[in-house]
Formats: sequence, structure tokens, C-alpha cells
Amino acid sequence: MSNLVSNTGQPPVKGLLGGKAAPPKAPRKTDIVSRRNRPLARLWRIFKAVIPWVLIIGLVIWMFSDPAVLSLVLLVVSYAARIVFALFYAVIQFVAIFWFMARSKTEIIKPEDPKTMTFADYWGQPTLLRLVKQWISLLSDRDKFVEMGGKYINGILLYGPPGTGKTMLAKAMAGEAGIPFMSIEGSGFRGMFVGVDVLKMMAFCGKAKKLAREYGACIAYIDEIDAVGASRSGVMGGAGGGMGGMGGGMFGGGSGALTRLLYEMDGIDEKGRVEKWKGRIYKMLGKTPPVRNWHVLYMGSTNRPDVLDAALLRPGRFDQKIQVNIPDKSGRREVIKGYLSRVRYDETVDVEAIVEDTPSATPAEIASALTKDAVRIALFNGRHAISQRDIDQALQEQQVGLEQPIEEFDPEQRRQVAYHEAGHAVVQHYLLPEQRIVRVSIIRRGNALGYVMHVDRTETYAAPLRRYAAHIMVSMAGHVATKLHMGEYWTGAAGGPGSDFSQVRGRIWQLYQSGYFGPPVRGMESTGSAALPPGADGLIERFWKTLEEQTEQLLVEHADEVDAIAQALLEKSELSNPEVMELMGDNGYQPNQPKQMGRWAPARLTGAPRRLPAPIIAGSRPSTPVSDTSPNPAIKLKPDAVPSADLLKPLAEAAAPTVESTQPRPAIQLRRPSSSSPTGPLTSPAKPADQPASNDEPSDKAQ
Repeated sequence: MSNLVSNTGQPPVKGLLGGKAAPPKAPRKTDIVSRRNRPLARLWRIFKAVIPWVLIIGLVIWMFSDPAVLSLVLLVVSYAARIVFALFYAVIQFVAIFWFMARSKTEIIKPEDPKTMTFADYWGQPTLLRLVKQWISLLSDRDKFVEMGGKYINGILLYGPPGTGKTMLAKAMAGEAGIPFMSIEGSGFRGMFVGVDVLKMMAFCGKAKKLAREYGACIAYIDEIDAVGASRSGVMGGAGGGMGGMGGGMFGGGSGALTRLLYEMDGIDEKGRVEKWKGRIYKMLGKTPPVRNWHVLYMGSTNRPDVLDAALLRPGRFDQKIQVNIPDKSGRREVIKGYLSRVRYDETVDVEAIVEDTPSATPAEIASALTKDAVRIALFNGRHAISQRDIDQALQEQQVGLEQPIEEFDPEQRRQVAYHEAGHAVVQHYLLPEQRIVRVSIIRRGNALGYVMHVDRTETYAAPLRRYAAHIMVSMAGHVATKLHMGEYWTGAAGGPGSDFSQVRGRIWQLYQSGYFGPPVRGMESTGSAALPPGADGLIERFWKTLEEQTEQLLVEHADEVDAIAQALLEKSELSNPEVMELMGDNGYQPNQPKQMGRWAPARLTGAPRRLPAPIIAGSRPSTPVSDTSPNPAIKLKPDAVPSADLLKPLAEAAAPTVESTQPRPAIQLRRPSSSSPTGPLTSPAKPADQPASNDEPSDKAQ
């Protein structure tokens, strides 16, 4: 059998049963091109293209041949023109309204502006400046960075407490790099209608890109970015949250601006329409399109980084997250010197005193005190330069408010306030020698009838728990001093947040959370509220009474100093640090000696809770330490005077409080030394509990 070859050039394929297979069928033209090239399809396309023109020409011929048809067509055209004009006018109005509402107030600082800032104007954060200088140097000269294959960051997030200089740092970065700085508030993206926030974000990013093309780079800064970048999971701007939800209706807010910001930060390297047209032209000319030589650095600041959306914080958007903290002591010194260089001051200004009086102060607070309040006080006192007293007065106004003296203050009430503040000052002096008393006053400021202002002599970042107990005794001192010197308790310690008893309760909660009373098994994360464990009231009550008894013992021992400070306050109304120290004894503070904290530490750690100090009998003279956990080693007790009580026993097993510990007591009557006796400290003799207070001396004898 001869070999047959098909017209395709391939040998025929045999069937399954050995016979000849059918010849292959020609491929059917089922693709789109073949369908469009069919004769009927071509005729249909020609007909659709010609028929409109045929109808128009026929209508025109008919119009000119019949006047009635012409008038009808003109009438229809006029109505159509009115409708089109009305629609066009409505669209123009709507666009104009949206354009007006989409305008937000933005601050633009160009390199040639006189208000440009540099790193020389940013003080107190040298470590932070060294970090940001690396990225800023790449903004102005990034050729080597790009040659190495590096990719510039898209965003930097600054977070920290208010007033630490986050916005000032962003401005200094732009000024140091010689590029424009454009900023807007986060709330500026809010809009009444849906879509307005997106338009505002598009306009903001468009301006930033325009400045970047002109100057090579630009910093687009969003202040308080949490107003627009909060989490979309139901927190501020999420679905159904607040005014922005409205079920997707006409009124808006929502997360449209955030979504657009995420898109802009992701598409920072995408080419715009102009760049695409330039690329096409270069491609037609056979040339390589130029590489983009400009960049937009997005920056944001917030004091609530925990509420920001997770998509905003991922790498590729805000790549760097920098915490701007409150400056330390050396940083505050630099900030104070910087702002003092901008004002006129006399020789009484002491920089170190200002540094010590402003612990935990932010640069904004320091700037306000030195350049606003102190200058105002000096000017209205007829001086042309600020003094140290003006600065002290400005710092007081910041911390406790403006002076609001009571013109007709009842003498007995004024005397009570004086003894109350004197008690605070004495216990503060002896229990916390590492803190310096700045001022004691009985002039009303804000809601406080008086106050004792104190500051740490050294920066404190960690402290022993006994210091919390000492603070509790300082808070109790005013209440106890009033009872000792006035004969009964007065109001003043109780009240709302910030009162003495409120501070005591807060410190006790801190002691519990720090493990002072045993394992802190309950907390905010487990209970949802700052609540002590059930059954702890007995322990807390005995601990409260223990410290109150120790406070009373200390005030009885230094009753002459309490009385001297109270009489000085009644005479002058306000005492400075030197004036207070003249009335105080030595508290053992030695600034040039290293602190020996090891002798107070327990010899070994055990699983059992430490025994707390027992109450001290008022009037007994201490001579030995109460226990290792005594808040102040100066308070001592003879070992055989009072047996040590275990405060961890159940409250039912503890001795019932006596009547004397809860009832008003006679006021302490100070025995003045006679003229023949040598000058010495005033004494406070012990009196029977039932002896009435002497009324020989009037209550307003100091007036």
C-alpha cells in the first residue's frame, strides 16, 4: 500500500479499528477580528454611521420646505437649551460649593521665608536631632542613596506629650534641608458632606507635589493626625461612629480622607499625567525618560498613637516612628538659655534655679513662662527687664493659677489655712529632704486656699516605695496639723480630685499596684476599674491609721516649727524658700554625699509580706527605727514602748479604735521660754486628753 500524504503535509491518522481516519476539518473563524470582517458586519457598521447624517440632512430639508416644521424644531431646541443651561448652572453651583468647602487653611513656609526655622532654633533634644539629621541630609542630596538602590521613606510619625515641640521639630527639619514646609490640622479634613474630606486630602497632597517639583522635595505635615487617621474599627470615624456614620447618607466625615491618604502614600512613586505624557514623548524620540528627582515626605504628630489605624502605621507609609519626650535636666537648661536669649533680663535671673523649679516641664510651658507671663509681669510693674521674681511668679501662675486673694477672709478660717499649710511644709521638709520647698502660700489660687510648692532636687525616674508612703504622710499632715493646733478637724483635706484625701487614696492604690501589700492580683486590665481586692479594707484602714499616727507624732515633735511657719504665713501670706528654711531645723540633706539606700533594703526576700510599722503613741519620744519599711528613718520608736502589731491579721482580730483617736482633741498650747531662760526651741508639753483648750489667747492674735 502506498503512503498517502494529506494536503496538510502530515501522514493520515489511522482510526482505532485500523481504518482510515476522517480528514481534519478546517478551523472555524470564531475570533472577534474575523467576525468584524464579515460582509454583513461591515454593511451594518456603515449603515449605523450614515443613517444619523441622512436623518439630519432630511430634517433640515424638511424644515426649509415647511415653515410649520421649522417652528416646531426651533421650539424643541429652545426648550432643550433651557434644560441644558439649568443643569449646567446647577452643576457649576454644586462644584463651586464643594470647591469652597474643600478649601482648608494650610501653612506654607518656603526656604526664602523669614520665619524659616533650623536645628539651631530647636533646643533640648540633641539625641533626637542626630537621628533626624540622617534622613534630612538625604532629602537635599540623595544621589548616592539612590545609586546604592536605597528607597526613601514615605513618612515619619512624631508622638509624645503635648508641648514637647513636635511641630517645631518638623519645621526645623524642613528649614535645615532647605525645602518647603506645608502643614494642616487633622481636623481641617473634616467635611459636612460625603466626599468633601477626600477633596481636601487630594488638594493637600496636590499642593505638596507641586512644591516638591519646584524645590526638589517637600514636607507635608499633618498636626494632630489622630483626628483624621484614627482606627476605622468603630473608633472615631469608623463605620457607624459619631456624626461621620449616618448610615452612608448625605452627611459625611468617615474614613474617606484616611483612605485617600493611604492611597497617596502608597502611590508616591507613581507617575502623574504630565510625567506619563513626557515619557511617551521621550519614547517616540527614542530617548530614555528622566528619573524623578523630587520627593514628598509625609509627617504627622499626635499624643495618642494608640488610636491610629494600623494600616497607617505599617512600613511603607509611616516608616519611622519617633517619640518626642519631655527634655531632661540638661535639655531644660538648654531650652531656658535659648528663650532667655530672646528677652531682656537683669542680673537676678538664676538659670539653675529655673531648671530646678521646672521638673517635667515641656518646652512650650517654659517658653510661655519666660516670653509671655514673665515679660507681662515685669512690664506692668514698671520694669524694662524681667527678674527672677517675675519668672517665679509666672511659674506659679502656670502650676496653681492666678492670684485671687480673699479680701475679707475670716481670721479664724485664715488661721486654719495657715496651720494646714504649715503642717504640709514641716512633714515635707523632714520626710522628703530630697525635695526642695519652693514656696508656701495662703493666697487663694484657683480652687486652693493655700498650697506648698515643692520640686525634686534631682531628676527622679525610679524611687523606693517608701517614698509613696512619705507622700501619703505629707498629704495627711495638713489635716492632722489642723486637729493638733485648732483642737478639731476642719474641712480642707476632703474634696474632689486633687484634694489631700484623694491623693492619699491614689498613693495607696499605687502602693498596691507596686506590690507593697502583697501580689497585685487585681488591676485595671483585669477589673476595668481601679478597685482593691475584696477584704482589703481592713488592711488599708490600719495602714492609714498607722501613717496618720506617725504623722501626728512628727508634728507634735516639731510643733514649734509648725507654729512659727503658721505665724509667718499669717503675717506675710506667702513665704519663699529662704524664708521657710530659716524657720526649719536640719533635715539631714547632704547634697554632696552619695545616697546610701542599701541600709534600708531587706536582708533577704521572702514570700511572706513585710510587717508594717505599728501606730505610734502621740507624745512619746522616738529613739529607734520603727521597722525596715518605715517611710522615714528619722521617725523612731523605742523597742519596748509599743509592741509591734501585725497589720496583716484580719480586721476582726485587731484592737478596736479608741475614742481619743477619732474625737477632736485640745489644741496644742506652746509654752514660750521665759526671758531668763536661754533661747531654745519651743516645747509642746503633753496634756491629758480631757483637759479643755485654753482660750486665754485670741484666735487671731497674729492678725
